[in-house]
Amino acid sequence: MTTNKRTKMDELADELTGNVAQDRAFLDAEALRAAETGEIASRRAVGRLRLTTASKRTARSWRRNFQALSERFDALLEEARQAAAGRRLDDALEMLATLESRVAGLFDEDEETRYFYFANPLEEAICDRVYPSEKTWRRAPIDYPLFYFTIGAVQLEARRPREAKAALNKALAFNPVDAETLCKIADVARRERDFVGYLNATTQALRFSYRRRDLARCYRNLGSFYLDVQRYDVATAAFHFSLTFEESQDARRELKLVESKTRRPAKAPPFEKLRKIFDAEGIPTRPSVETVEAARDLAIRAQNAGDFALASRCFDVIWRLADDAEAKAALDALNARTSE
Repeated sequence: MTTNKRTKMDELADELTGNVAQDRAFLDAEALRAAETGEIASRRAVGRLRLTTASKRTARSWRRNFQALSERFDALLEEARQAAAGRRLDDALEMLATLESRVAGLFDEDEETRYFYFANPLEEAICDRVYPSEKTWRRAPIDYPLFYFTIGAVQLEARRPREAKAALNKALAFNPVDAETLCKIADVARRERDFVGYLNATTQALRFSYRRRDLARCYRNLGSFYLDVQRYDVATAAFHFSLTFEESQDARRELKLVESKTRRPAKAPPFEKLRKIFDAEGIPTRPSVETVEAARDLAIRAQNAGDFALASRCFDVIWRLADDAEAKAALDALNARTSE
């Protein structure tokens, strides 16, 4: 997701001479100038160049220290998640607030760079297709989406929807195509009886879903929306369609609720009838074209680069979710090739 545009680091690197003392003095002066002018991109470029010009011992020490910080962050985040799972919400929020004081703002977007953290290359490919950027994209060294998602989920459990939404939006800043975060934003909207916000967040999540569990969650959300607005035929279709992707007791309970409201069985409609119901509401029955084509492009690039494992995963996504015969044939060919 990088561009060919020259960055501050490129410009500064051109000024380096190879003389250690001279280069360090130059970088010190640039760091001071950047601090005085508030140029975040320049300060970060100086930091990266200082690492490249440092002695091997110093560079190893810096990397070890940062690795230790990252591991400590992961451990503390897991501790907070365990506290939340045990319903110790105040303890969890206190731990998360302490962590946030250490990491907030470290990798915010600057004049030329945006930081991201995707779960896998497919999410990056989807984001690149949907949200192309002229800025350079760099991977953040810590999992900000999970961190802020955790804060949002705990705040929602603590009945603080405003704080929950603010945290979840921060998670999206580092991964704009995370369906799970968008579904949690939908949960916040539903708690506030914001039906429009609930529908919008669910629709966005559905747009980026490539895992069966995410698709199931989105269709359950749609079922809940139409249940709330008393459109029981659409709700029934959505809950049943969600079950084609993942079995869920939540969907089964909601169907029982539909039956109690309508006083008749909430049977699954034939697919053609379901499709007509969905078409009338603008609800897709397949993954978005953007997601499928992002997966296809990535699969082809991975195959050409010899990364057959990644190519297979992408073709598998396309075949299983879009029932794509071409992707199935490509997957079979890859499997045959790797098994030889």
